[in-house]
Amino acid sequence: MIKEPLVSIIIPTYNRAHLIEKTLDSIIVQTYTNWECIVVDDGSTDDTDKILMGYCKKDERIQYHHRPNDRVKGANACRNYGFELSKGEYVNWFDSDDLMVNKKLEVQVDRLLNTECQFTVCQTIVFKDSINNKLGLRNKKVHSADFFNDFITNEIKFLTQSPMFKKEFILSRSLKYDESLSRSQERDFFVKVLALVNNYDFIDEVLVFFRLNENSISHGKITEDKVYSSFKVDFNIVKVHHKLLKQKTILLLKKKLINEYYNALSLKYYNIGKKILYKLLSKHNVIKFSAIDKIMFISAFFFFRIFKKGYFLLPKNIK
Repeated sequence: MIKEPLVSIIIPTYNRAHLIEKTLDSIIVQTYTNWECIVVDDGSTDDTDKILMGYCKKDERIQYHHRPNDRVKGANACRNYGFELSKGEYVNWFDSDDLMVNKKLEVQVDRLLNTECQFTVCQTIVFKDSINNKLGLRNKKVHSADFFNDFITNEIKFLTQSPMFKKEFILSRSLKYDESLSRSQERDFFVKVLALVNNYDFIDEVLVFFRLNENSISHGKITEDKVYSSFKVDFNIVKVHHKLLKQKTILLLKKKLINEYYNALSLKYYNIGKKILYKLLSKHNVIKFSAIDKIMFISAFFFFRIFKKGYFLLPKNIK
């Protein structure tokens, strides 16, 4: 008898009534049929309720849930809650505006059945408005020999929609999306994942259509939470995983941390800038800055507060 493990597809959504139908349609037509689709609503105010109730009646494999009131608002809480509800042996998080190629589940289930790896990833192509308007691959590579460092430096890249995981791996390592983050949550999650494995399976074939959406989190207003979330993720990568990082990766992260500090100050988010400054100056910071760099950090903070500019004071020749 051929084994057909249940796949749990977990989709957070918020006000995507105009898009989620196409996402669900791309799942319904999958050539692999043993799946459950768990949609978790983050408090939509459009017609999402009506649309999802219709899909649940049409296909009993689709479930519709609302994020519990005691869970923090955001896609990360929805992803975690959906995972808690899931019953599948394999898990594929997905987004409510993207599309699956009709053989995605079949291809990735087959690969997981024939590998000791804990997850498999595929290629993703970007489109705008219609899948006929393809803009190119999300990234040329989804795997490399030094995948940990290369993922951090963006030499390889994959997003939430691409991987399919063995659920037992997620459970055994207590992996979750950080619900305190409003940006860079995928980067944070996958860095944690990649630090735990010696390798992962991949197929250099497009199985996901990624919609370029100007209303997405990454394209929306840059808020204080987003600025600090980006800093927090990069800072924690160094703090937690510094022994795995190559020198070029550390150098890139140092530059990113400085740029995130500059973003906070230039946007007049001075409270966030102060929090970042304390982190950069801390004696517990694994990344070491010179005394001159630290003086420039402090000077930049006060110069921005008084004159609303001061980029020239931030260190440029970081080593």
